[in-house]
Amino acid sequence: MEMFGNIRCVTFAELVTQGGILSKPNYKKKVREGKIRVLRPGKGKGSCALIDYVSLYRPIKEAYDTKYPDAEQKLKEQIKEETMSDTLRTDSKAIVFYRDKFTLSDGSSLTDVKQAEYVLNAQVMNEMIRVENEMKSLHRKSGYSHSKEIWEAVMGTCEKLRSLYQHTLPGNAARLREKYNAYKNYGYEVLVSAKNGNQNTRKIGPMEGRLLLKLKRSKFPVYTDSQIFEEYNRQAIERGLKPIKSMTTLRNYLYDPAVMPLWFAAVYGMQKWKSKYSSLLKTQLPQMRDALWYSDGTKLNLYYKNADNKMCTTSVYEVLDAYSETLIGYDIAPKETFDSQYRAFRQAVEFAGVRPYEIVNDNQGGHNKLAARGFFDKIAILHKPTMPYNGQSKTIESVFGRFQQQILHKIWYFTGQNVTAVKMNSKPNLEFIEKNAYALPTLEEVKEIYRQCREEWNNAAHPATGIARIDMYRMSENPEISPVQPVELIQMFWLTSAKEVTYINAGLKIEIDKQKYEYEVYGEDGLRNEQWALRNIGRKFRVMYDPMDMTRIELWEPTASGLKYSISATPRTVINRDTQTRTADQTSFMRRTVDQNKETMALIQLSTEDFDLDESIAAELFNLSTPQPKNVSEKKMEEVREKYEAGTLQSPISLPEKLAIEEEDDGTELAYSTTGEYTKVTSNLTFDDIDCLERY
Repeated sequence: MEMFGNIRCVTFAELVTQGGILSKPNYKKKVREGKIRVLRPGKGKGSCALIDYVSLYRPIKEAYDTKYPDAEQKLKEQIKEETMSDTLRTDSKAIVFYRDKFTLSDGSSLTDVKQAEYVLNAQVMNEMIRVENEMKSLHRKSGYSHSKEIWEAVMGTCEKLRSLYQHTLPGNAARLREKYNAYKNYGYEVLVSAKNGNQNTRKIGPMEGRLLLKLKRSKFPVYTDSQIFEEYNRQAIERGLKPIKSMTTLRNYLYDPAVMPLWFAAVYGMQKWKSKYSSLLKTQLPQMRDALWYSDGTKLNLYYKNADNKMCTTSVYEVLDAYSETLIGYDIAPKETFDSQYRAFRQAVEFAGVRPYEIVNDNQGGHNKLAARGFFDKIAILHKPTMPYNGQSKTIESVFGRFQQQILHKIWYFTGQNVTAVKMNSKPNLEFIEKNAYALPTLEEVKEIYRQCREEWNNAAHPATGIARIDMYRMSENPEISPVQPVELIQMFWLTSAKEVTYINAGLKIEIDKQKYEYEVYGEDGLRNEQWALRNIGRKFRVMYDPMDMTRIELWEPTASGLKYSISATPRTVINRDTQTRTADQTSFMRRTVDQNKETMALIQLSTEDFDLDESIAAELFNLSTPQPKNVSEKKMEEVREKYEAGTLQSPISLPEKLAIEEEDDGTELAYSTTGEYTKVTSNLTFDDIDCLERY
């Protein structure tokens, strides 16, 4: 008997050739009469005819059952055997669950061995469920259902797979069935043994752990590990805790990676904790020049001797192109000050000939002062500070380290690297240097030596490309950066005085970096610009200046809307008082200045006389006389008057113009139009003329 689809069938051999229940002619006759229903005709060897068992004529069926009493049972066993699987299907969801999602009661994850064990068990369970469903389907198609047979097939699958894959599901039928039903209801979690993560198996519990952490973090006093071991066991007895029997157990707990972050900062400091545990970003340096400049100050790692022949060191402030590692600007000074940073950045911009896209530095030294003045905003499109106390983020510090190791260390008076360096070759041979201190270079000589070291660094091969750093810099192009124009250099590097300065007749006096300067506004003839000076004496200005070239300044007038440019000034001309040392140029300048002063006084006198007469306030109208300038001779006065009236000389100041008012012409002609004419007319009058006037 075998199955054909969902129908139980008997074979032609069982009825005729082997069983002898029917003869071949009789078989054919019964088929024709419909007492036998053939489902599959015979097609040769290996494919015999199959006859529907249920459709058999009753006498024939009874004869078959008598001949084959266990045929149906054998069929069921065959079906069960064929249904049971010997192949496992991968369960990716189980892999993800046990690896990523499941955690034990103590918060830990499963080991890789346990993960593999539970994934295998889950795959076996999945096959058992598949067999159960297939058996139920076959039973339904066969018209019956026997749960015992189904479970036997399921359990048979489990044991068959155990022999093939050595899974660890229960061998006991009752426990297996319990686990199987739980798996169908609750999923992967039920396969995990309760022994995993059991707190009772841990040697150090939470209370013991708290005491160990307390002792490890203690500052008052600070304990060594051996002292922690002794103190813990002493306090454990008082607190009723489990004592620790060996140092190994203590160290295994305290130095467990999950426990170390809890005490590391207390023992070594938060900066060390940050270096060990904080997440680090993976960054990539720029791919073109001038995209990013780094700047920072550091010790210039070369000793020199001062005027007293004592060993000294100084500092250097460097500006670095991040793309090529080229050192493009620097300044050597005792401290990292505003002035030092200013000079370094100015040198960098002049060397590069462009504005960088971005500048990055820390918030220390004079950077805040530079930023407050808007210095970085003038130089770069973008300015950002680095995170303080985060050396890993500073590319320039890495460059400093390699510059010291590769270049400066070759010099016998090298000071060594940073104090945190641990390598022996990073430290100086002070015994040798002190013995030969007399041979140390001076500060000026060290500056020249350092300049040569920088050139050697810039001409050395870049570690990533093998091309000289300076060549990398010069060959690269940045399409978003444009050359710096002269007017932009003024905007970038000229500074503005913090205080306002008053312009007086002695010029403008200003003090910068404890040094006093005096300036004057001169015209094209080399003398004071009288027209500007007479309008601005007593006025306050803000001074814009170039710290590296004080031969010219700009005066900016404060207004409600901001600073407004007024004029440029140059240093005042100095004249020696004594004739002996006075030069011909000084003498000429002095005489021309004196002559200009007289001319200016005369012009002011003449222009104001006209104003007084025009406004009817002239002294002469009240029978008085306007005094003439005492320092101006009568001859000089007349000479200036003639030029002034002829229009060849203009007054350096202009009085407000009188608005023209239309009046009826009465035909009267004024006898004079100027003070000079008035004086001339009155001098020619006689008493008879006056008497005639009085009659009217």
